[in-house]
Amino acid sequence: MLITPTDLDSRIAQYATADFVDSTLIQEAGLESLSLLRLAVEVADQDAEIDAAGLVDVRTVGDLKVWLISLFPKDADETGAAC
Repeated sequence: MLITPTDLDSRIAQYATADFVDSTLIQEAGLESLSLLRLAVEVADQDAEIDAAGLVDVRTVGDLKVWLISLFPKDADETGAAC
C-alpha cells in the first residue's frame, strides 16, 4: 500500500505516545529511534535506501515528515500516487 503525505499524521500517531503538531519535538511526541526507522520502512519506496544518518537533523515532527517524504517513490506525484 502506497503512503501519501496526508497519511503521515495517522502513521506517526501509531508510534507516538503523546499528541503532536508539526512543531512538537520528536522526544515530546514519544517517538523513539526504532519507531522512526519503522515509519521509514513503511513509507519508503521498496528500492529506496534508507539513510538513517538523515535522522540526525530530524528534531520535530515536521522535520520527520520532510524526511519521510524524501523516501517516497521518485515517480510519485504530490499526492504520493505513482505516475
